Amino acid sequence: MSERPFYDNPFDVSSPHVDAEVRRLKELNQRRGAESSTFQEGLLKMLGSLIEMNGLLSMCFVTQDRSRMERCERLAKEVHEKEKALTSYLLSKGVSGEMFEGVIRFPYRLERIGDMLETILHCCRVKVDHDLHFSSTADEEVRQLFLVLDVMLTNLRDVLPCPDRGSLEAMLNEGKRLSQMLGDFTSAHWDRLEKGEIPPEASSIYREILDAVTWANDYLEKMWTSLLTINDLTQGPKTVM
Repeated sequence: MSERPFYDNPFDVSSPHVDAEVRRLKELNQRRGAESSTFQEGLLKMLGSLIEMNGLLSMCFVTQDRSRMERCERLAKEVHEKEKALTSYLLSKGVSGEMFEGVIRFPYRLERIGDMLETILHCCRVKVDHDLHFSSTADEEVRQLFLVLDVMLTNLRDVLPCPDRGSLEAMLNEGKRLSQMLGDFTSAHWDRLEKGEIPPEASSIYREILDAVTWANDYLEKMWTSLLTINDLTQGPKTVM
């Protein structure tokens, strides 16, 4: 008998036992944040934290506002906690199959994007502590990266409740555009470094930011691809398990 996708909306994992499950998770300190009535809501909260982190970092990069940096740290901790809670919650459902294999990776991938934003936070701290200055060109390039990340994270949050092929393919193309942008910025940076236009210390921080955004883009691409697969599965014939 063919396997039926275990839910029509792949991120709405509610069940008759959800309240009991949430109470159990709340009792465990490392699983705080499982108050969401659905798996989807938990993912949306993670995305909300990541979007806020990205916005704060765009300001931390050009200012010395340590309160914003501390807020980023708190948001990062929330993302880690939510990943553990959501992954445990999903595993407790006792489901399996191709769709499940794609969905279960979502909390982890969002957490990894959070790790990349934490890397950028570290770069912002070093930049402030060592009074490092970027060229106006590098400043503008980093500003563009924050803007693109904001668009991609926001679009993922918006499309998650109801994925459609057109939007997903558009965002895959946006990811390709970001990859090209990162490649262009990297090449231009090496040219500036070879010409002695930037100090090595600032160069190291800048390259670390580029690497972090590259990894974040890679995880976003994997999620867009998984959503496309899920979209195809949910559009196909459904039979009772």
